[in-house]
Amino acid sequence: MVELSGKAAFVIVLVTGVVVPGVMNYVLSVVLGQEALGRLVWVLGFGLMIGVIWYGWLRPLDFQGPEREPEEAERKVKD
Repeated sequence: MVELSGKAAFVIVLVTGVVVPGVMNYVLSVVLGQEALGRLVWVLGFGLMIGVIWYGWLRPLDFQGPEREPEEAERKVKD
């Protein structure tokens, strides 16, 4: 089986999370006349995609600023 890189997997999750719920929303809303169900499917699908992206790519990131020298930190506090 082919192994995907991180960028390729991200793009597949992003495209799938937008296209599949969008098509299902169209089919349920326009073709079958079930607008509420179409919206629910779109919101759940899009929300699931956001959750997968957060869990797989954003949660592991370490958002932290650069370390300061101790003297510089003390000087900033005194000023």
